[in-house]
Amino acid sequence: LTTSLLIPNLAEAKTIKNKYHFIMPPKPFEYFIKEGKKKGGRILIIGGIHGNEEGSYKASDILIETELKRGTLAILPRSNPESIFTHLRGYNGDMNRKFNYISKKDNDYYKVNSIKNFIAEFKPDVILSLHDGYGFYIKNKHQWGESIVIDESKYHQIPLYQIAHKVSSELKKKGIILPINNTKTFSKYTHHKEQRKSLTFYSLQKHSVPAFCIEASKQTSLERKVKIHLHSLEQFFKIYGVEIEPSFDYILSNLQKHLKIATPKILISVDNEKKIIQSESIIKIPKGKEIKFEILNARGGGVIAKNVNVNYRSFFYSGNLEFLVKNDNVTKYNFIIKS
Repeated sequence: LTTSLLIPNLAEAKTIKNKYHFIMPPKPFEYFIKEGKKKGGRILIIGGIHGNEEGSYKASDILIETELKRGTLAILPRSNPESIFTHLRGYNGDMNRKFNYISKKDNDYYKVNSIKNFIAEFKPDVILSLHDGYGFYIKNKHQWGESIVIDESKYHQIPLYQIAHKVSSELKKKGIILPINNTKTFSKYTHHKEQRKSLTFYSLQKHSVPAFCIEASKQTSLERKVKIHLHSLEQFFKIYGVEIEPSFDYILSNLQKHLKIATPKILISVDNEKKIIQSESIIKIPKGKEIKFEILNARGGGVIAKNVNVNYRSFFYSGNLEFLVKNDNVTKYNFIIKS
């Protein structure tokens, strides 16, 4: 009886002995809250819901380095890291269509519910969801690039159009044309019923918090995308009484410095041995070992296994395996683990 019970365990041990056990770096829910000395409004900025919209998370990230003189600012810069690393709109499907309902089996469940819980606890005066839309709304109403998206002109007592118009008018004085795209999401005649699953609709309907999408354009440079977001955020900050230091003007005049992409270092741990990887490498490790990865620097840093599901936090693999070291959507170098 004892022998027969041991046979499956021995077989399993033999199988595992011929494989690596990889433990990937965690992707925790990342948020930053800043408090100013002077009283002001409470703004929540959400970037990176769509992974192929780099302007959204780069602009969000820049503000993390600022100090607050007035008001309270919360930043969720990279809401969807799996999609950012793979440069896809949604690695697990469109995350901005999961705020009305999401299954617990969905790989985005933790992220979507983390955002919902954060909104409930932070209680912002306004939510600014940053995106890079396709094309240019001013040229084609079916394209959302470079526009301010609202779900309704007015929702209960929230004057969405009035606020968006103020921002758009101030931007026009600076030579930036950002028209208002009203999806009329609450109307039964809307052409955008899919927006009823979005973050902004959820924020309005569930929490009565004014929510706006700031859309840069995918068809422009990264610098242009980030400028559109920062110029727009500046106007919303003025409306809601939030002031940063250094100023938006200073950040915009030194933008290239903020857009430099760092090269992440990866710490590999095997048994009691640790090794830092920071360039293209081939690393020999005997099979049967547990291999842990850790990101040592670069806020947008990550490592993904080539041709392996990015959602996996740990997995077994029998052959040689290539890993891509990322800073957000940019692959900085790769390394191979082999026996």
